[in-house]
Amino acid sequence: MRGETATSREQAVWTRATLGQTGRPLDLLTARFDRHRYAPHAHEEFTVGVCVGGEEVIDYRGGRIRTGPGSIVVLAPGETHTGGPAASDGYAYRALYADPTLLTEGTRSVPHFREPLLDDPELATALRLTHTELSACPDHPPAP
Repeated sequence: MRGETATSREQAVWTRATLGQTGRPLDLLTARFDRHRYAPHAHEEFTVGVCVGGEEVIDYRGGRIRTGPGSIVVLAPGETHTGGPAASDGYAYRALYADPTLLTEGTRSVPHFREPLLDDPELATALRLTHTELSACPDHPPAP
């Protein structure tokens, strides 16, 4: 699934990768938005995003998160959030949508991220590179 507008650089490209021998899917989004703002919504999966350009603002857990290049955001399943550009030049990000079972294998409980915004340049680089590699060999597009 791919969405682009003719009047701007906005785009969203979805891919799906299958992980390991279990065949668990991992949905991936590569997006660039100049004006688009997400209405309040939630996902069934963990959302792990890395800002790769511009700045984004996300309303989450009663507060506002502001991201910039290299910022990592982890949103928990079922948590309502928004998203949109912090400035007129827009923002770009890579996101992985991980089913909770992908993060609980070998553990006793679902992880909890007290703070949704992580500042870890090495992890941001690793997530971005992993996203790029997984997106380069998709299995098939995710269901809408």
